[in-house]
Amino acid sequence: MEIQDQNIITTLETLWQEAEVLFTNDDLAGYTDKLAAAWEMLPVPRQAYDDSYEIALALAETYSALNEYPAMLHWAEILQDCDPERMDDGEREFVLGKAFFENGDMDKAEKLLVQAMYKSEGQVFEGEDPKYLEVFQGLAAMVEEELSVDIYEQVEILSEEGNALADEDDFDGAIAKFTTALTLLPEPRSAWEASTWLYASIGDMYFFKEDYTMAADHFFNALNGPDAQSIGFVHLRLGESLYELQQSDKALEHLLRAYMLEGTEIFEEEDSRYFDFLKERVQL
Repeated sequence: MEIQDQNIITTLETLWQEAEVLFTNDDLAGYTDKLAAAWEMLPVPRQAYDDSYEIALALAETYSALNEYPAMLHWAEILQDCDPERMDDGEREFVLGKAFFENGDMDKAEKLLVQAMYKSEGQVFEGEDPKYLEVFQGLAAMVEEELSVDIYEQVEILSEEGNALADEDDFDGAIAKFTTALTLLPEPRSAWEASTWLYASIGDMYFFKEDYTMAADHFFNALNGPDAQSIGFVHLRLGESLYELQQSDKALEHLLRAYMLEGTEIFEEEDSRYFDFLKERVQL
């Protein structure tokens, strides 16, 4: 989403120019200060605007260069929700994966770097320190694999059985089928496209059971799958679940992303209070 206020646009351009001068003079601390000031100039919700991505990315990468890894992680996490209309090319996951790597969380690093490899077809690793690829044995080979025919067919059968049970409002039975299918996926499960719709299917069942905590947990997991960030339904249900949990800021973030991906149509069959909540807080 583009900023419409010309005064804000002018101020941001000035701050970027001043930041570039500081960067050229190797004043990285001053550079981050200017970028942080630019971030504060963005209208709320800041992550909805195009400029948010470049600011958060620059801050994450600069804190990496400064070896200030907790700050790098902070901005890498913010980056995940910036400019939801941006092409999903794996860069977000790569930056966050590097941040977890540098902060010593190797399990999360591996999961995100595998996702980045899938989405970018390896391009985000080009020119980067090879440690991010080489430290995880078999990462490059892993992302080239496809589900075996046997596993794929079992997942398909279980999913169809789960959908049939869901149509009969047997939500617990459907959850059992989808969960069994999910356990068939090789680790890390989030590397497989099937994980997105299986986690989302489980989350949907918990949503209908009005267990919004479990629903939100599963939709957050769904978002870790390949290309999941561009699926409006996942953001919609996650936003609705967070709304029911009274986590208004996070609910707004995901409902807005659903709207930006799919438009008003995605809300047409939903309870009107979710779209009303969005309209009250954001000028659409």
